[in-house]
Amino acid sequence: MKAVGLIVEYNPLHNGHLHHIELARSKSNAEIVIAVMSGNFLQRGEPSIVDKFTRAKMAIEQQVNLVFELPTTFAIQHSDIFAHAAVHILNQLKVDSIVFGSEQGEIEEFNKLFEVLEQNDENYQNELKKQLNSGNNYPKASELAIEKAFPKLKLGLDLKQPNNILGLSYLKAQKKINPMLEILTIKRIQADYHQSELSGSISSATSIRNQLKDSIDTHSYQSLSLPLSSFQLLEDYHERNEHFHWWELYFPYLKYRIISDSIDQLANIHGMTEGLEYRLKDKIKESRSFDDFIQKLQTKRYTKVRLQRLLVHVLLQLTKDQVSQQLNQIDQLKEFRLLAMDDKGQAYLNTLKKTADLHVVTQLKRDLSELLKIDEKASEIYYLPLQPEQQLALRQQEFKPPIIKRTD
Repeated sequence: MKAVGLIVEYNPLHNGHLHHIELARSKSNAEIVIAVMSGNFLQRGEPSIVDKFTRAKMAIEQQVNLVFELPTTFAIQHSDIFAHAAVHILNQLKVDSIVFGSEQGEIEEFNKLFEVLEQNDENYQNELKKQLNSGNNYPKASELAIEKAFPKLKLGLDLKQPNNILGLSYLKAQKKINPMLEILTIKRIQADYHQSELSGSISSATSIRNQLKDSIDTHSYQSLSLPLSSFQLLEDYHERNEHFHWWELYFPYLKYRIISDSIDQLANIHGMTEGLEYRLKDKIKESRSFDDFIQKLQTKRYTKVRLQRLLVHVLLQLTKDQVSQQLNQIDQLKEFRLLAMDDKGQAYLNTLKKTADLHVVTQLKRDLSELLKIDEKASEIYYLPLQPEQQLALRQQEFKPPIIKRTD
């Protein structure tokens, strides 16, 4: 069976994602759709609005056949690490192609830029260091470095757009891991990634989350540009747990962590560089909310996303040694957590197990690997803002078999 891989977060799964799933299947001519999905904390350094199991259900309801978790350690890193881990997992799962959504929509422009960077890597890296040393954040420094290093290059790829940035990272990962793996892109339609207002049948996940901060009760699935099943799962999660998950709910825990940890302890957190631990200690005292804290921390060099990723590491107490150890072992990773599947996905997996060297984890048990221990801790912290009864019930999902959708 031919399989196509998707790298997703589904925060939440909306009509634009349906478009991606449908076109990915048709463009790749695949029978099986496999999604690698971030867990409870996401690449831009924030909690998902509902947990990974609910979002995996959203995917299975929309003809995704298998949903695997991208481990927390890799899900909350910058684009190159995030992409490398996700592409590695899909390659191990023997997909024939990967299809990603981008603002560009044509894979030729990604290939063109990749070839230029590969052939002139030293020039690019030297210019990148200059731009970073000038105080630019990484996305801006990278954009300027390309302009300075290759002034005659007519770039048809806007690297200010987040999905284009991720797309280039997917291509880098594919070239390193398996150049024979087909990689394709489809154009995002209607809604811009950063769009803050709803816009008809397809809206950005950002605009949908903005609406959900007020209430889900005043909306319908049509008004939120969601499939009915996604809307119902959101409604059910909120009714049972009384909350969606926002950074603000975790601010008291984050504040406690920063106040109670010593400077040396904070300095040992992954991503803590250039004395940022002192800035955190200083600004937390006068911050009234998470948003207030982020605004006080931000500089030209440190973007909101960069800081949010750092603060997830602080919240989860992930040290430089812990993360470095896992990053060094990405290419040896053969243990994959299965969150959900349907009958077709199960049949594909049963066939795959006969030939592939991999270990599919269907539920957490004793003697976990360090990677899965981090995932378990991330889930425990993720559920902390909820009532004790809800926390207990939701944590129990970790120790149950994956969600299975049976089709008649």
